[in-house]
Amino acid sequence: MNVLKTLTGYGVPVGMATRAWIIAWLGVTWMLIHLYAGFYGAPNSMLYRALHVGIALALVFLYMPTGGSRRERQPLAYLILDTVMIVGSLWISAYFIIHFKTWEFRRFTMDGMDYATAALLLVLVLEATRRAVGMILVVVCAFFMFHALFANYFPPPFFGAPSSLDRLIVSLFLNDTGIFGIAVGVMAQFVVLFILFGTLLTLTGGGAFFTRIAFALFGHRIGGPAKAAVVSSAMMGTLSGSALGNVVTTGSFTIPLMRRLGYRRDFAGGVEAAASNGGVIMPPVMGAVAFIMAEFLNRPYVEIIIAAAIPACLYFLVIYITVHFEAKKLGLAAMDRAVLPRTWDILKRQGYLIAPLILIVVALIAGYSIVFVAVVVIGVTFAIAVVQKTQRMTPMRLLDSFEQTARTTVGLSATAAAAGIIIGAIFSSGLSYTVAQFAVESAGGQIWLVLVIAAVMALIMGMGMTAAAVYITLAATVIPILIKAGISPMAAHFFAFYFGNVSNITPPVALAAYAAAPIAGASPMATGWQATRLGAASFLLPFLFIYGPALLMEGAWYETIQVTFTAALGLTSIALAITGYFMTTVPVWQRVIFFASSIFLIEPSLITDAIGVGLFVVAAGSNWWMSRRAPAPARITRTVEAAPATRGSMARLWDRFVAKRMEKEADGQPISAPTNVEEPRLDNLTETLMRDVEGPGAGAEVTRRHLWFAWGWVLAGAIALEVMGQTYMHARYPLLWVAAIAAIAFVTLIGVARCWAAGQRARLAA
Repeated sequence: MNVLKTLTGYGVPVGMATRAWIIAWLGVTWMLIHLYAGFYGAPNSMLYRALHVGIALALVFLYMPTGGSRRERQPLAYLILDTVMIVGSLWISAYFIIHFKTWEFRRFTMDGMDYATAALLLVLVLEATRRAVGMILVVVCAFFMFHALFANYFPPPFFGAPSSLDRLIVSLFLNDTGIFGIAVGVMAQFVVLFILFGTLLTLTGGGAFFTRIAFALFGHRIGGPAKAAVVSSAMMGTLSGSALGNVVTTGSFTIPLMRRLGYRRDFAGGVEAAASNGGVIMPPVMGAVAFIMAEFLNRPYVEIIIAAAIPACLYFLVIYITVHFEAKKLGLAAMDRAVLPRTWDILKRQGYLIAPLILIVVALIAGYSIVFVAVVVIGVTFAIAVVQKTQRMTPMRLLDSFEQTARTTVGLSATAAAAGIIIGAIFSSGLSYTVAQFAVESAGGQIWLVLVIAAVMALIMGMGMTAAAVYITLAATVIPILIKAGISPMAAHFFAFYFGNVSNITPPVALAAYAAAPIAGASPMATGWQATRLGAASFLLPFLFIYGPALLMEGAWYETIQVTFTAALGLTSIALAITGYFMTTVPVWQRVIFFASSIFLIEPSLITDAIGVGLFVVAAGSNWWMSRRAPAPARITRTVEAAPATRGSMARLWDRFVAKRMEKEADGQPISAPTNVEEPRLDNLTETLMRDVEGPGAGAEVTRRHLWFAWGWVLAGAIALEVMGQTYMHARYPLLWVAAIAAIAFVTLIGVARCWAAGQRARLAA
């Protein structure tokens, strides 16, 4: 369901119209609250977080109704259930608005209404989490709450003094260690704003620009389309934070092109899945994880992106090398440079789209606050979108960016609230210390064993969750264990994040690979294994953080250089062992040597590095010697493959299970493939890449007069917000402030929609 169609009254079934309008109104209201807080400051901290959570929960129940969002009409029982939950979610926000002056005293004297509201909040958060990310996190939350109340009945290491019900409720409901704790605080303060920035940049043409640049720089090289997919996905993924969304946008162009040039179906899908998943670990945004991590670590944002830079580059180095030697093994011809766009032409045409990303890094390095930078970069991106000639911003596109941002973010906000339940329950029982102590003692001083246990936990908990959601969850569960084991906080956070994120390409629940498989026409499981093979760096890199923290810039400069070199060599060894090709085909004995070389290069010491480098030289040198006598592989331009074989009944059941997980992800994020992407052809690639396709909401849909009228409604809303900000209404009259923002959102929606519908009728009549 598209908010553009909803607002103008086209293409939306009558049964969905009311729900669609409520979604649009609440979504725009939610975004205006966050934009207002960014520009003029937020009200009382607890009140602001309660507003964030309450409206987010209501939107989750609207976006993901009982029975699924694909129904045109819900059964009455489902409709009543969802209505109760939506009203209950809004009551949570109203409760804190009504009692914002006395909520601190309620820690000591809670009444019946307080207990009822607390119980309602817990139920709503758990149900919204179930709808947004699945049952795994709900079960984890339930376990920790149950443990907090009955810790004295658990065996070691979970044995301890139980928490009283009052203490648990206060911890979860009223303290800043619970639901309204640090995770929700980070979401409300700036994560929503940066996701809005990414949405605006994408609607402005940022995605197409990154794809064009990637093909101009790498398309003419061996394995060009695959290398371009790697680069464009790295640039797109850092903004979107969704591996699935990345796959279906960039992949809808790169995967068919890879197949045309001779790549196997499953390999083409695997390349896009692995590259898209890696985009989430790429600075400067990292799908908003960089900002959340900075808050959890209480470290400057700049330190986070500096620490993330080398590992992210190494991850893509492995994929790039694997793609290169896979192309050499298959004998694939490089693309003709004449059919590709020129880099300078692209930069002259759209180089200004790089400015917002540069501005983020420069402003934060200069010491400006994250919220200030978010507001500035949103303003700059909006200004660019308004003045550019193609894909120019219109009032409808602006409202659509608000709705898309809300759709993308509300599930993550529910996850952040669920993580607060875990943190609050652990805090009330003191469990984190005892479990971490037990894990360290059980490992007998063997750090590697603690790491393996943490890696498995992160992989399981990360199944089907977005990057930011899984990181917030791991910060409450797995990361404290690693820190207690003596691992530096920075390395512990990155270790858990990498393993949680890699679950998107690791079978059996490899959602990024399952999204790429239908585009490639390949088996989902085979695509998943190819993505795992290409993303092998995700399994080795986290261990390099631990044994070589200089890789995260925690050490002297010469240590960083040494560790980066040995890590790159070790990861290259893994890539060559997996691909089975270097100068010529790599026999089994050489693969074993390459693999052994990578193992020795994990721990940075003079002896192990010398052995690892020596083994690499032996394997690479012997392969080079063999290549002098081996014939070069025959060049091919295209291969035709049979369709994937019919899958068995168990495999089909598993496919349906994963498909449901993907549908759940799609309900929370706009990940459907664009319908206006032209099937790439080798003879018109430049024309296809450089064509700007105007999507819905373009100014050409309406008359100029109606377009200006629509902008007038937006300007009137902005002036009203400015007046409210200048009078500090959010601090003086919070209830009136919320009502005024809701009214502004509603009136603006009505005004813009009426102008747009009238403008479309006038355009058609003309």
